[in-house]
Amino acid sequence: MDRSPSPPTRRVLDVLTLLADAAEALPVAAVADRLGLARATVTAILAELDAAGWAQRDAERRYRLGPAPAALLGAAPDTGVAEALAALVARTGAGATLSRVDSDGITVLAVRHGPDRDIAGVPLGHRIPIRFPVGAAVLPWRPKAELRRWLATAPDAERAAALPELVRARGVAVFGPRAEDANTVELLADLLTALGPEMLEPRLRTRTLRGLSELTGRPYTAADLDSADPLPVSYLAAPVFAGDTATHEVQLGPLRSAVTRAERDAYVAATIAAAQRISAALGSAH
Repeated sequence: MDRSPSPPTRRVLDVLTLLADAAEALPVAAVADRLGLARATVTAILAELDAAGWAQRDAERRYRLGPAPAALLGAAPDTGVAEALAALVARTGAGATLSRVDSDGITVLAVRHGPDRDIAGVPLGHRIPIRFPVGAAVLPWRPKAELRRWLATAPDAERAAALPELVRARGVAVFGPRAEDANTVELLADLLTALGPEMLEPRLRTRTLRGLSELTGRPYTAADLDSADPLPVSYLAAPVFAGDTATHEVQLGPLRSAVTRAERDAYVAATIAAAQRISAALGSAH
């Protein structure tokens, strides 16, 4: 008989402990057998842990410990990453993140908040499904079929179609809300910063972040970025390379309702410089 005061919690802890101790990734069946649990129960637990970044599933549907535990301890995924993000925040005054991008989602590996505004509601280890605009800095470097599937999820297909070429040419994607939504975005970002992500019930946080993403995920074209007019800027994303492969992305989150041309250029240069510095830390000469 299970004498734990919370058997469901005990089962989750047992799964995490097993993954942490395992020398290799484990399939669901192996986890269930070793812990004496039903496979359906283990499947549900691992799915939730994977979504939150506490477990990570590979192409063979085996699981290992995810990045969230290390991230919560402040560990950087590689030498030089923390310094590069800190320099980006100091240079721009905006918060920044580093995320790993795989075939079906991105996982936040490092977060550095800005002096005035946090990265709104994005905790360490948070995992986000791949859907436009998520992964914008990396998808242009992926196989054409994968890129087409991603672009098909964009609400504005015509505007999104120009994004891959822009990222390849300029090394960065820049997003912003429509002018009429700019003040709303800034207000939501300020509210999330004031409350802190831990103060929001998980489902409410998810809904709020989804709404913020829908408002802020409009990509700018080259003509937009070259305009002399101030523009609202939500975030920028630049690819990080391991060898010749784009594997991660750096995001900068100004979340400002009016950014001048000179300020945009400074954001772009700083974001690209941070991504190049992290690429070098990962051993890439790209």
